[in-house]
Order: sequence, then structure tokens, then C-alpha cells
Amino acid sequence: MYFRKKNLLKCIPAAVLCASISMGSAFAADNSVQTLSELPAAGQTMLTGMLATAAKTAIGSIGTTEEMTKVKEDLAAEEAARKAAEEAAKKAAEEAARKEAEQARLAALQYVPTYGRTVTRSSAYGVTETITANGQAMGNFKLTFYCACSSCSGGYGANTATGTQCVEGRTIAVDPSVIPLGSKVYIEGFGDFIAEDTGGAIKGNKIDIYLSDHDRCYELGVAYADVYRMS
Repeated sequence: MYFRKKNLLKCIPAAVLCASISMGSAFAADNSVQTLSELPAAGQTMLTGMLATAAKTAIGSIGTTEEMTKVKEDLAAEEAARKAAEEAAKKAAEEAARKEAEQARLAALQYVPTYGRTVTRSSAYGVTETITANGQAMGNFKLTFYCACSSCSGGYGANTATGTQCVEGRTIAVDPSVIPLGSKVYIEGFGDFIAEDTGGAIKGNKIDIYLSDHDRCYELGVAYADVYRMS
């Protein structure tokens, strides 16, 4: 197989070419040398070795480039996975913090009823977040008022169906099939009560609120309000 000098110069890398020139003018600068067989034996051996080294270097460069590409891809994948994990951890921490804050907020909304006050309609007894967070909405009810007189209580006086004594600002008569006896009840505009009594005319969404004064029963008349069962 013949290797002309101009073909050799194209095939050998620059580094190899420089090395070949440094071999001496005995054959590197001899224009009469046209084939590999015309070189001295030592020159042939050296040049053959240099060509082999050049080939290995070229192949090694290709392998190194492929390896570097693979390494870059692996690093990019690892970085993407790291960022995804950090983002997931961040979202989980934020969600945990949100739930904890919500639990603390709800704990601060503890329902503490107040009984025994004089019953009157007031905007101070609105439906607050404390009420909605702790109570069950029962709907809108018709409200009437009664006292312990025979005209209102039918002879039962201040005794209730649950065995307690009627107290203004605490006792209400309900339909037990709608609001169980003993339930704590919040009435919008009127405040906190306990379902302690019943009445023949108290059916469905109707509540009779006990007052200590018969005249005030007429004054308050009939009202409608949203009701919440608090326990």
C-alpha cells in the first residue's frame, strides 16, 4: 500500500506532523521519497508508530467527547431532579405551615356561650366566623316569645320539659325532632340559648324564646332569624 507525502500530511494531525518534521532531514525533507517502502527501516517503524498513535488519539478524542456529552446530560438530569425535589419539599412545607396556621386560627375561634342576659334583638349578636366554624347551620326559624304565666305556659309555669327552671337568656322551647333537647343554640340577633323546653305549638322551624316579663313578649312579637346548633 502506498502513502504519498501529500496524503500523509492530510491524515496526520498537526501534532504528529510537527513530530515527524523533528525526526530529521534524512527522510522528512526528502522530496524523492514517494512511498513508505522508500523510507529507511527506522523511519518506517517510527512513522508507522506515529500513525498508530495519531489514530488512537483521534479515536480517544471521539470517545472523550461522547463521554463528556453523557456526563453533561447526567449532570443536567441530576440538577433537574434536585430542583424538582426542592420545589416539592418547599410546597409540602408551605402546605404544612398553612394547615398549622388554619388549625391555630380555628382554635382561637373557640365558642364560649353567654347565658342569663336580658333578651333583646341586637346587631351585636351577628353570625361571626366563630359561630360558623363551630356551629351547624339549621336554617331560618320563626321566633316567638313566652313567659311562665298560665296564658303562655299552659299551667306549667317556669318548669321545662327537661326538668330545669326557665331562665331568660338561656331557655328556649324547640321541636325536638329538629333541634334535640339539651342542644346549645345560637340565634342570630339574640345570642346563646339552650334547648330546654317544648311546646304544643312549637313544630318544625319554630322556636319559642323564654322571657321573664309577659309584656315584653308582646313587644318583641314575632321575628325570623338564622339558627345554629352549637353542640
